[in-house]
Order: sequence, then structure tokens, then C-alpha cells
Amino acid sequence: MLAFMSNRHLQKNRLAVYTMGLCLLFPALLLAQPDSLKWGEVPAVDLEMTAFPGDSNATAIILSDLGAVSFTARGEIIFTRHQRIKILSPAGYQWGNVTIPFYAENRLQQVDHIRGQTLRLAADGSIRCDTLDQQSIFDEDVDGEYRRIRFSLPTLEPGVVVEYSYRMVSRNYTFLHDWEFQTSEPTRYSEFRADIPEHLKYVMVRQRIATFDVEESTLGLWSALMQESKQRRTIFLGFPISTVHRWGLRNVPALRPEPFMTTPDDFCARIRFQLSKITRLGQSDFEYINSWEKLAEELTKEKRFGQQLARHAVLRRQAEKLAAGLATPEEKMRAIYDYVRATMAWNGKRGVYTDEDLDKAFKARRGGGPEIALMLTAMLRFAGLDAYPVLISTRDNGKSVKQYSILTQFNHVLTYVKLGDHERLLDATDPLRPDDLLPVAALNEAGWLVDPNNPKWIDIPNTGSFMRHTSVLANLAENGSITGHLLLNAGGYNGLFERDSLRHKKEEDYLRERWLHELPDAKLDSFKIVNRDSTRKPLMIDAFFSTADHAQVAGDKIYFYPIFFGCRTENPFKRSERTLPVDFGYGSKQSYTLNLTLPEGYSVLELPKNILLSLPNADGQFRRIAAVEGNQLQLMSQLVVRKARFTPEEYQALREFYDRIVAAHAEQVVLQRGTLANAGKD
Repeated sequence: MLAFMSNRHLQKNRLAVYTMGLCLLFPALLLAQPDSLKWGEVPAVDLEMTAFPGDSNATAIILSDLGAVSFTARGEIIFTRHQRIKILSPAGYQWGNVTIPFYAENRLQQVDHIRGQTLRLAADGSIRCDTLDQQSIFDEDVDGEYRRIRFSLPTLEPGVVVEYSYRMVSRNYTFLHDWEFQTSEPTRYSEFRADIPEHLKYVMVRQRIATFDVEESTLGLWSALMQESKQRRTIFLGFPISTVHRWGLRNVPALRPEPFMTTPDDFCARIRFQLSKITRLGQSDFEYINSWEKLAEELTKEKRFGQQLARHAVLRRQAEKLAAGLATPEEKMRAIYDYVRATMAWNGKRGVYTDEDLDKAFKARRGGGPEIALMLTAMLRFAGLDAYPVLISTRDNGKSVKQYSILTQFNHVLTYVKLGDHERLLDATDPLRPDDLLPVAALNEAGWLVDPNNPKWIDIPNTGSFMRHTSVLANLAENGSITGHLLLNAGGYNGLFERDSLRHKKEEDYLRERWLHELPDAKLDSFKIVNRDSTRKPLMIDAFFSTADHAQVAGDKIYFYPIFFGCRTENPFKRSERTLPVDFGYGSKQSYTLNLTLPEGYSVLELPKNILLSLPNADGQFRRIAAVEGNQLQLMSQLVVRKARFTPEEYQALREFYDRIVAAHAEQVVLQRGTLANAGKD
């Protein structure tokens, strides 16, 4: 009782101090309150707008995007959003088709209070408004855990302004929404507010924001607590004070997807939140963000993670059987890896925690990413190898944040194994992928090794590369027809991609769709595919083909492009400037050779010149050599890119490099009847 009275007096005294402070601050707080966006009150200038001068590619403009969160005394988070968009062209109609995903399992989140409307100028200058029909709002299941609200705003056409708003209730205050200030279209103003009670402390991580145009933090009474106290509802003990944070950015440029980038999320101006501490009067603080060491300890004890590694007699027996008689750790690792990737079918799900026990997944021969990774880790341990799970964020999920031990940033699990004096990272979710290649999605710089004794960040190395050698031996007839022999050798990631293309197709269909489409009206005469199931060897294609239209006959001349397969017709880097890095994911080496027998009585009038192009610091090289000896034309072309990631400062050189490659591939060979001395005299 004495302790209870002390806590009550402590709370009362603290409230008195805060109340006195608020009386002094109240005039400033009143002045700091901004005008809110009024529903349906659209300025005439926005309705009359026909283009956005700051971005000629804009199909729409985000006029305003306002988000806010507040907390109830029962621990719920109320998130509201009001977005207003100007549609400039039919390509911008996508902004009138709204999807709101939410986590529906155990009713953890719920979306309601949805409204929307479309406003446009009529011919008489009046403003017409079409309201969203509530019957046109659809609540759909996504995967059993997630659902989505979907609706389309009415009467979309260029020139209209659409707006919509909704509320999302989350029954777990550990999750506070991220807020993205940037979209794929320019944003005139974006603002996020968070009214956070005093007893909850969040870490805020800003991304690609040097300074905000608006940034305010003001003390206030926690309205939810006051309201529910008046209603005499049961509340948990907390401080009656809150801090209202406000962040805003104006004139935010569009962030559009670029070729060879990880995910726009990595480069989007946004703020992220993670609950760090809960404070209650008279009680010890609860630290929600632990150290990395503490998180590793907790994960090791977790039933759906660490405990899955310590049991499972069936897995132990299978691992010991596979490793029996094998001499080296490398042989044991490969035997177990090959078994898991061939036995277990990945259901497409990623995550950190398992959905079901490993025994059950093993019996079903099917599971998610965590089941397969932990199964592989456990079996490697049962075989006497030093193995641990590694948590990563895939490329489409964004870069990892190393400053804070935030578990929710991870969405996939790899397996780390130590083999003598070297280390390996494995992912057995694809039966076509050899052990020396990780999925491209995993090539995202770093992962966190879950070792309770020594948790640490480790680099995700990429020892693989994209390798292709194409060789063509062909004969060109006087009428322009070509008969040839194609030999293709696809290794590394190229071999993986080609096997994936073959996965659900007949071999002949694959060859026609994948390769012969580059030659007009080409016919496949015969073929064989070698090493289709030997994933550690290059995939090899051996095919005979013919085409009547690749070479064009005009009078006494024949014109043709010497790159029959793999001709680069356009530069993937079309924009004159780029502020984002270019991330190929891996290096590459591609070569092409042509040995062509020319028709009798023809000589080479024009031949592509020998060329050597290099990127700065020898990061890439393109070379071509062409020669003629008798009636034999020989051409060799090779492209090597030695590193996977280029900075924005290196972009111009990279863009020019590919421009010149495209130009080189566009050069033709010109033949003329007769010898060069008599060319043009017939």
C-alpha cells in the first residue's frame, strides 16, 4: 500500500510539473498548429493545371500526402492518411486505383473510414464531384495473413484531382508506420505527424533526408488518455503527456525505377521507427531494442527459430547417412546441400521464423525460406560442421540498418558454414542453383550471423558471375540465306537463368523463343542441350539453324549484321543523368565469335573496325576484332564488366561505354560481287 501511494504521489507531482509547463507553452503551441488539408477544398489552380513544369515525364502530381499516428490508452495505434493527386495523363490513372495492404491475422490490423472522390472542372467553370461508392470497395485475402483493401476512384480522366482517406487501427504499439515522402511521381508536399505518449520511446531513422522543410516537436496533453479517463474506462498506468512530432518536405522529386537498381526503398526519402523503450511510473523501464548479443540469445531460445536446430532425429540420421564415408568438409557440405535443394520444394515464402516444425516440413517435402535454411543448418551441424543461420534483407526489401538491433528489417535466412580456412553462405531454395551461387535477391551487401557466442555482421560475398560464350560457324549463300551451327556455353548466373527458362518448357520451344527469335524466320534444324541437370557445369547448347532473311541482297551487294545472337540494340542507361548507383549484382564476361564462309565471287567492301573500349580503373572492357582471310570472315567480340556496383559519379562513363557498344553492334558487313579492284564495275 505504501508503494502504491508513493507511485500515486509521484504521478500527481509529475503531472503538476507538466501542467505548469504546458500553461507557459500554450500560446506557442497554439501558434504552431498548421492548417489541415480540408476535404474537397481544391484550389482552382490545381484543377486548371495541365502539366508539371518541373518534370516533363510526370503523369501525375502528388499535391499533398498527409499521414498521422496517435495512440489509444489501450495500446492501439491509429494511423490516418489523406492523399490528393492531380492526374495529368492516362498513364497516371494508376493513382486512382488504390490498394491498402494490412496484416489481418488475429485481427492485428483493421482498415475503416474509407472515403474517396474525384473532382473536375465542368465546361461552365463549375466543379463537379463524383464520390466513391462504398459498394466498390473490396476487402480481399492475399495469403492468409495479409489482406488488402482495393478500390478505384470514379470517372478518371486527364485533368481531374482525386483524393482519398482512410484509417488503420493496429492493435500492437510496437509497430509504428514508416513514412515515405517520395513516390514515382513528383510530390508537392508530404507530411507525417506522430503524437507519441511520454512512456513510449521510439528510435527514428531518417533515410536520404539532410534536413526537413518542416520539423517540429511540441509537448501536449495525451488526448487519448484524458478522453478515456473521463469515460472511466480501464487504462494502463502511463504519463498524461505526449510529444507531437511533425515532419514535412516540399517539392520532392520523383523517384522512378532505374535499370539495375536494388529497390526504390533504398533511395526513398523516408523515416523509419522502432520502439526502443517503455516507461511506466513505479516500474522498471522495459528496453525493447536489445543489443545484438541479447537478440542473438533470444533467437537461440525461440521455439520457431533456434530450438529448431537442436532436435529432429530424422534429420540427424539423414545427415549422418549423407556424410558417411566422405573425407572433407567440402564434400559433406555439398552432399547435404544437394540433398536439401533436391528434396525440399520452396513455397515462395520468406521470413525469419518458421511456420511449422522442421519434422513436419521434411515429411511434406515443402516449406518456406526459414524452414529450408534452418533444416540445412541443422543437418550440417549433425554432420559435424560449424554452421549458423544468417539473417538478411533481400534486395527488394531494402538495405539493412546496422545501428540498431531491429529484427523486423530482416526477411530471409541463409546458412553460414565454415569449411577449414574459408567460409560459405548457402541458400537451398532453388533445385537448379549450385552451392557456389546465392540467389540474386540475397546479394545485398551484408547479413547478420546468429551466433549466441559471437553474433556479428558479415559481408555477403558474390563469388559468382554471369558467363556466356557464343560461337557461330556459318555459311552465307549468294541469295542471302545462311546455314549455321550455334554453340553456346552458359556458366555461373547465366547457366542458372537459362536452366530456369528451360524449367517448364520443351527444349525445342525454349530454343525457338529464347534464341532463334533474334534471326528473322529462322528454322531449327537439329539440336542438343548438354549438362541440363549438371548444375555445377556450364549449360551447353549445340544447335544447327538456317535463315533466309538475315542478310539482305541489293543488286551486287549483300548487307548483314555479324552479331547473329546476343546483339545489343539499345543502351539500358537512357537517362542523361542518374543520382542512384548502378547495381548489376554480379560481374560478367560475355564473348561472341563468328566464322563465316562467304559466297563465291564476293569480297568484303565494308568491315567493322577493330575497337577497344575501357571503363576507368579497368572496371570494364569491350573489344572487337574482325578480319578476312580468303573467303573466311572472322569476328570476335568480348564484353567484360569486372565489378557489380557503380556510383552515380561513374554513371556518365558507364552510359557512354554502352552507347559505343550499341553503336558497334549496329555496324554491318557489306559484301560486293567481284574483287575489290573491280568492285562497282560489273
